[in-house]
Amino acid sequence: MWLLYAIAASLCWGMSYAASGPILRKGLSPVLFFFGYSALGFLGSLVLLSATGKIGQAFRMEGLEKGDLGWFLFSIGGSALGAFLTYAAMSAKNPTLASLIEISYPLFVVVFAWLFFREMQLNPMTICGGLLVIAGVAVIILGER
Repeated sequence: MWLLYAIAASLCWGMSYAASGPILRKGLSPVLFFFGYSALGFLGSLVLLSATGKIGQAFRMEGLEKGDLGWFLFSIGGSALGAFLTYAAMSAKNPTLASLIEISYPLFVVVFAWLFFREMQLNPMTICGGLLVIAGVAVIILGER
């Protein structure tokens, strides 16, 4: 299922980025766009939590140990800031270039997973893929000069 979820997420992000480009180019503030994203996410979460009977768990933070709360908040904050900065990048340039640069984030996942948790999940094939991502980002940046 993880692959299906990942592909579906990629399709959703692709549709979202393509649709947001014209709106942001017309002058909609990335802050307002981010507000809409956050508000809809909040409402959608409330509906899903209510429909699944898990709204009480959400407020009790079930499944989190006390030591995990900081990581949870750090993760949510980083995700929110990343979403806002993506909209800002799309507004300043365009969704295609912003997303092609942003797609380098798995490289940072590797670095931060090692720095934070000393986890290393690389093998020769993932290293090769990471090098291709770096090469692609370099080509895009050099092509924009």
